[in-house]
Amino acid sequence: MNQKKLRSDMEFGVSWAERHALLKGLGKTEEELRQPQIAIIDAWSNINSGHIHLRELAKKVEQGVIAAGGTPYHLSTVGLCDGIALAGAEYILPSRDLICNEVEVQIEAYKMDAMVLLATCDKIVPAYVMAAARLNIPAVIVTGGYMEAGHYQDREISFVDVGKAVGKVNSGEIDMDECMRIIDCACPSPGACPMMGTANTMCIVAESLGLTMPGNSTTSARSKHLHELAFQAGAAVVSLWERGITARDILTQEAVENAIMVCMAVGGSTNSLMHLPAIATEAELGAFDCIGYFDKASRKIPLLMKISPNGPDVMADFCRAGGLAALMKQLDGKIHRRAQTVSGKTVGELMDDASVLDNSIIRSLDNPIRENGALAVLRGNLAPDGAVVKQSAVPASMMSFRGPAKVYTSCQQAIDALREGKISAGDVAVIRMQGAKGGPGVITTFPFTSELAGSTLANKVALITDGRFSGATEGACIGYVSPEAALQGPLLIVQDGDIVYYDIERRIIGIELDEQVLHHRLESAVLDIRYRKGWLGIYQRTVGSLLKGGVMSGQSE
Repeated sequence: MNQKKLRSDMEFGVSWAERHALLKGLGKTEEELRQPQIAIIDAWSNINSGHIHLRELAKKVEQGVIAAGGTPYHLSTVGLCDGIALAGAEYILPSRDLICNEVEVQIEAYKMDAMVLLATCDKIVPAYVMAAARLNIPAVIVTGGYMEAGHYQDREISFVDVGKAVGKVNSGEIDMDECMRIIDCACPSPGACPMMGTANTMCIVAESLGLTMPGNSTTSARSKHLHELAFQAGAAVVSLWERGITARDILTQEAVENAIMVCMAVGGSTNSLMHLPAIATEAELGAFDCIGYFDKASRKIPLLMKISPNGPDVMADFCRAGGLAALMKQLDGKIHRRAQTVSGKTVGELMDDASVLDNSIIRSLDNPIRENGALAVLRGNLAPDGAVVKQSAVPASMMSFRGPAKVYTSCQQAIDALREGKISAGDVAVIRMQGAKGGPGVITTFPFTSELAGSTLANKVALITDGRFSGATEGACIGYVSPEAALQGPLLIVQDGDIVYYDIERRIIGIELDEQVLHHRLESAVLDIRYRKGWLGIYQRTVGSLLKGGVMSGQSE
């Protein structure tokens, strides 16, 4: 192993001597410095329930690295929790690109030979996968597992029930004391919120891409097996280095297509349409139409699972039914079997070793929950570049809709209007200037959708926005409208009372305006963007189209 050239090694000279002296000051031996230098990177903090346990997992990774003949170093990055940081929501998506850059800065400055990256939550997992794709060194992802479901009045609940409870308080269905009892029970352990939100979707994506150890995405945060997987990841990254296998050997177009197909089958978060294109961009899969493949997959991959908010099941049910490899086995004939994984086995080999243990949880292609996949891409004169809907969470009565627009420029404006009775059944709430540039950072409208879901107007009002949702969003919610209003997309010129419509089955979305009127409004529209200071200002001025994942200019094109 020591015959292989190390990135971390350098020619004898002052820089070499200074590096050796400083590392030996840390207690490293000459033998350790001649081994592959492995970065163990996590986003631990004691304010993020999804990451509070990552230090324990990082120690297991360290043990695996040492056992396999590597020398580990612990490094850290930012790691926001979307739920706790909602008051600073505009920082959430920009933090993804900041984290990716943080990894680059540390790995390149220290010239690490390989890396293991530990994360659980919404933006951190894709940020780490993006970093692996950009840096193209041997890399393994360890995802931190899902939170146990809470229990309230003999039923399982999760984070999604908290937002609904607020809506029920405002509608008078429950009182504040009951709301607080739900809050007390909803999040009982570390890990990702146990529904098919963005965090679990991205953990599943990481495994579908082949970047985690098999079974990682469906293992509980409190499971001792997660510690075993972390140890295996540490050993695996040294093996990847020995065999010369880098991240882009695994992050191929076929791997990304596999991940998209899995998203459809499990009812994954709409936010995957931001993150998978960003991963493809960083992997320099420039000719690949990632968004187009989402729509293609939605037509050929049915929904095979009903994990909340798509149904009553939770992530623990997914684990009990056989896990991700079992789900992928149901897609045999569509999945790219020859795609490589960090385990040393191909996707096909992992599928062959798996079995579905409960076909009421993991359905077959012959017995799907829905014939179409979870996500659909709509296009029309309101969204020429596309808009996204989680069709698996839309009730049958709302699969097509037409109504007058009620226009707002912030989520709070829409919430206030809902509470004050200014939104009526049959309306289409339009929340604009929430996109990557305008928000900035593709602001979540989850607080509005949660209150709407808990109100008497649930399934009677549609939402269209250039912002995003939580993966836990349910109902007729269409987001990521592109071009966004801040890029002078048609959403900018919608007025109160304009008739807007969509038809999910036909994949269309539009506004009933004469083309000349639409063109005139766009030409005369006044765009008012307030550029922020600091990191947000840098992000606003450099962020690109969501078609490529909303990465910052200067990153991979």
